[in-house]
Amino acid sequence: MIAVVAVLHMRAWVFVCDDAYISFRYARNLAEGAGLVFNDLVPPEFVEGYTNFLWVLMLALGAVLGVMPEQLAPWLTQAATLAGLWLVCELVRRLRGVAWSIEAVLPAVLLVAAPEFMVWGHGGLETSMAAALSLAAMVMVAGRRWRTAGVLTALAGLTRVDALVPTGLFVGTWLIVHGRKDWPGWGALLQAGALAAGPLVAHMLWRHAYYGYWWPNTWLIKQAGVELRGTWGVAYVEAWGRGVGAWVMLLLSPWVRGRHAVLLVPLLGTVAYAWAVGGDFMAYGRFLVIATALLAGAVGWVTCEAAERWSRRVPIAVLVVVVLAGLLGWQARARWSEDRARPTGWLAGRWEGVTAMDRFARERVHVGRWMRDNLPRETWLTVGAAGALPYVSGLPVVDVYGLVDPWPRRVEVLRASAKGRPGHQVSAPLAEIRVRDPDLFCHVGHVGKRRPNAASAAGRGLGPGYAWACVEPGPVADAREPNGVLDLGFYCCLRPVGRDVGPFRDERR
Repeated sequence: MIAVVAVLHMRAWVFVCDDAYISFRYARNLAEGAGLVFNDLVPPEFVEGYTNFLWVLMLALGAVLGVMPEQLAPWLTQAATLAGLWLVCELVRRLRGVAWSIEAVLPAVLLVAAPEFMVWGHGGLETSMAAALSLAAMVMVAGRRWRTAGVLTALAGLTRVDALVPTGLFVGTWLIVHGRKDWPGWGALLQAGALAAGPLVAHMLWRHAYYGYWWPNTWLIKQAGVELRGTWGVAYVEAWGRGVGAWVMLLLSPWVRGRHAVLLVPLLGTVAYAWAVGGDFMAYGRFLVIATALLAGAVGWVTCEAAERWSRRVPIAVLVVVVLAGLLGWQARARWSEDRARPTGWLAGRWEGVTAMDRFARERVHVGRWMRDNLPRETWLTVGAAGALPYVSGLPVVDVYGLVDPWPRRVEVLRASAKGRPGHQVSAPLAEIRVRDPDLFCHVGHVGKRRPNAASAAGRGLGPGYAWACVEPGPVADAREPNGVLDLGFYCCLRPVGRDVGPFRDERR
């Protein structure tokens, strides 16, 4: 029953995030023999613009077998989310030392009502897979299967490196809480540590040999997020807390004991990490999916123990959790309606919702198809969103935000804007953009129902000598649109005057 509700809830949020197409492009290029590169160039250009190595490998394997990344990723994310529901219940059951019963599934009852967990069953990102692997490692620790825990920790870190934060904190806290009575022995710990660290160290060595650097390109760009701790970081944690009903733990605090630290310490550590990196611009707390699962586990655990002490009747705990889940579900319905009402713009003036993310990506897929069919394969684009448009068009691009581009390695000092969104604080100097001599400057473009005024081309920061090149892809059937048709109007980029780019030419010529 819980699985059915979970699938229905996930289906309500169906979308593919533009960022997911970055990994899709790496995976497709790898499957087609170009290597783990973003731009397929000769000679190869090695830039590591992803932080989800294992996820990219899984998608590449799917592509080799005939299932393209955009088809495979949603199935993997849904499967990982369902696995995560079971894993958090199994984790709490093992920590409590009880048999499976109705009280054991209470954490899943809470999670199926929480968008902060269920949204990421779609989106195409590695978030739910990393969460499932991290939770699986914790389950193995709770079951004293240390070597398996080490392997799963390595897999979680290779899927998303920040999954190591809650996993490591859980292991350390478990040893402190249970170490006196159930010390596994140094031999088992050393073996588990080697199994966890070995693949991660091997991957780092491979990265240096393949890309020439110890850390991925994204590290250079996103480390500027520390400047946003007091703004985006605080707001991100606050929004997550409201969304998941974290206030419940305050009500349960009289019943919290030291043994509950095994969930609460990694939970708080993960929240602190999300704050420390400046949060995120996407709604629904993707950096805190594991924290959401741990919170549900803690609430279910403490509620059961509080009910047992008070009345010795577990059904009271079930009733309390069902009421809490009902409140979360009622709130989720209202949030879903608000999200659906905003196909563009921002939720609460700050967060990009699912509907907006999905609409953005679908528009770029539509434009990308037109570019693939109408522009020469050597056409260079500049983009501010290096996802769906580059993936579908297959064209080489300059990423002005630097995630998948070599320019951040060439700039001596990366200057970050304290007012930018997380991950979008650093942008390429114009001189670096012009190193490629792009044919179309789409990062300073225009999307709308009408063509921009010709004179407005001079006011986009590139100076004189540019004209608009407007793609008019036309309407296309799309079941996700209210009227069943997607028609974005015009997608316009700037083109150097005097340069022919496919069908785009100067009128006088």
